[in-house]
Amino acid sequence: MNLMADVSQSASLSSIAAYLKLTYQYDQQTAIVEAKEVMNNLVRMRQKGFITGWYFDEHGHLELLPSDSVMQQINPNK
Repeated sequence: MNLMADVSQSASLSSIAAYLKLTYQYDQQTAIVEAKEVMNNLVRMRQKGFITGWYFDEHGHLELLPSDSVMQQINPNK
């Protein structure tokens, strides 16, 4: 059972921007611009049915939640 199945967007634009600032030493303006691009790509992936959401894991990494149809393609016997 996937406990994160109902997550649609737990990593906000501001948290993605903060992550980019920390990881790539971006200034605030660059971090926001890049975070908006990341967010747009995540939304497109969700709209196309590839993922159901995204979040930061306990190690601070941005994780994607694959959709059931993608999981069936990755693990067809499960």
